[in-house]
Amino acid sequence: MTSSRAASSATGSIYDLGYRGYEGPRLGRRHAIRALFAHSLKVCYGIGRGGRAKVAPIVLGGFATIPAIVGIGVLALARQLGAPSGVIEDASPIQHATYFGIIATLVMLFCAAQVPEVLGRDQRHSLLSLYFSRALRREDYAIARLAGVVAAILLFVLLPQSIIFVGFVLSAPDVAAEFGKELALVPPILTQGALISVLLGSVSAAIASFTPRRLYATTAIIVILAVVPVVGGVLVRLDAPTLARFVALASPMDILEATNAILFNTTAGSEVISEADLPDFAYFAAAALISAASIAILVRRFRKIAA
Repeated sequence: MTSSRAASSATGSIYDLGYRGYEGPRLGRRHAIRALFAHSLKVCYGIGRGGRAKVAPIVLGGFATIPAIVGIGVLALARQLGAPSGVIEDASPIQHATYFGIIATLVMLFCAAQVPEVLGRDQRHSLLSLYFSRALRREDYAIARLAGVVAAILLFVLLPQSIIFVGFVLSAPDVAAEFGKELALVPPILTQGALISVLLGSVSAAIASFTPRRLYATTAIIVILAVVPVVGGVLVRLDAPTLARFVALASPMDILEATNAILFNTTAGSEVISEADLPDFAYFAAAALISAASIAILVRRFRKIAA
């Protein structure tokens, strides 16, 4: 039993409460990485935190999913009223191929609002030394945080697509035929969702890792993701095709618009992509290169940062 002895003096008392070492199981490095991944995912959605932390993910998530729900509701009603097959579907903007473009701005705002919270809080509160004092390595910390961010973005972009998938199937007169049609679109949906999550997540995490100030990180992420495509549009209007090609391969948002058009066999609406006239593989290579460079920057940042 822990002893409690007090030594009185004129200025106060000192209590010897004893010390008990930790005798429980030491779960090690893998468990620490999994725990940090789960924590990062929860932080992105404000789970386990106060009401203010939940405002941004709830509002942005609502704006991302409500158009899909409304569109599917209109489609189901039209089918019940006997609308000609395919007419409503073709006229509706709520399609798998177009929905990534519809929520692109919301995904960017989600990254700008939530990624700095994941990467900056530990720096603001000087908690990194606690993480690095045990089995967790600096590389583990960076990758676990990034994995949580990527998973959160993937959930954000795939939830509306899942609603569209289920809505199209359940509202169809021939459920089996519609299911087969929708199932053929699953590979491009998952591929584009993974590209969005990894590319935007890695770029946002790399930027956010350089400052504990949330405002600075949020502003920098918005500038990189939103302003670069505008620069490309200006270059197109100035008739500078060479620079436009460079911007098209350096802008994450333009790259994702191009890969979406390639995967779903549609036409990209961006003037920069049309003017660049690059082969399909160039955009996938650019996405892989930017993601890899961002991850390398993120890992190097936490290797060098003072805990």
